[in-house]
Amino acid sequence: MPSSVISEAPDTHPACVSHGATLTFETLSPAPARPRRRAGEDTLLRVIDGTVSLTLSGGDQRLDVGDEAIIPAGMDHRLQGVGGSARVVMGFRPASR
Repeated sequence: MPSSVISEAPDTHPACVSHGATLTFETLSPAPARPRRRAGEDTLLRVIDGTVSLTLSGGDQRLDVGDEAIIPAGMDHRLQGVGGSARVVMGFRPASR
């Protein structure tokens, strides 16, 4: 696990790595989420099953199937399933300068 990650869920499955970018599938539980941060990588998140609560800068946003969010490198955030488990695909790439 890269040192830039605060925490990563145990149900995380790397799919591929290419040109410095990584694609990961993850199942999120409805349990209270721990904070995350990827210091050197931007994150693109897409919900593929269920509903996700994304907390950024203290505000919560609800994401449904097909919704996407971009989380800039270094930003603390939390992800958790709403009303049950949810699945997301996340792409990580080196932060834009």
